[in-house]
Amino acid sequence: MHDELDLLRAVDPAPADEGPWRDRPLDAHAERALNRLVHTARLRRARLLLVVRAEATVVALAGVLTLGLTALH
Repeated sequence: MHDELDLLRAVDPAPADEGPWRDRPLDAHAERALNRLVHTARLRRARLLLVVRAEATVVALAGVLTLGLTALH
């Protein structure tokens, strides 16, 4: 991974050691924000997956009931 970072830094017109965005460790506030972002994204994905599975189950159940009830007549 270090090779890719070196290549990207070589292409980047902004130097990595100057300016407000220079490479340095995250402070406590940035660390919390990054953790919140990562965990929120995971939670959203988990919720979305749960909703999709529930919808698929309802659609399958409706299909089975429709076929079962139309077979009785």
